[in-house]
Amino acid sequence: MSTKRRVLRTALACSLLLALPHLAWADIQRPLLSPSAFSAPKAGARLVYEDLANGRKSRAVFGRTQGMRTEFRWDGKPAVSLTPFCADCAQGIAADGGPLASLYPLQVGKGIKFTRRKGQLVWDDDILVTATERLTVPAGTFDTFIVRRRSQLRDGEWWAVQRNWYAPSLGWSVKFEGKSSDGRIQSWQLLEWWE
Repeated sequence: MSTKRRVLRTALACSLLLALPHLAWADIQRPLLSPSAFSAPKAGARLVYEDLANGRKSRAVFGRTQGMRTEFRWDGKPAVSLTPFCADCAQGIAADGGPLASLYPLQVGKGIKFTRRKGQLVWDDDILVTATERLTVPAGTFDTFIVRRRSQLRDGEWWAVQRNWYAPSLGWSVKFEGKSSDGRIQSWQLLEWWE
């Protein structure tokens, strides 16, 4: 598939994912947020998420954070992430965040582009802070940065588009939506949390 076709397909996916027929844009509150330095939940913090497609609940229990590398358990299984909007970036990127460090402090309009590798596979990613939103989920009301991420597998047709509603007060995302070319659609929201 040509690069132009990939770009068009990714743009179409973004526009579909970002279309919010259940919300009128006028109803969205856009708080003024100060630029936000990197932070993560404290060790021992517990977050419970709900899958909006099937109602399944998943639990995250946070461990230590070293640099930008945050360790946690997701449904009892070990996990690691560099920022909540790039969980699969942890492999092959240093704990200082490598290219992700330049995304901070978060502010609307700031973005990065980078390449990541796993074995012979290479992905091109770009992450952009698109807006702010005061968002109410079952766990409460949070002032959030909306962070959009696009990933494209080089020499392949796979792509993904994701949005995270990142709450600086929590140090993690309170809502997540994602779609990939293999038909996978995800939508999660925070049900409860405690430190």
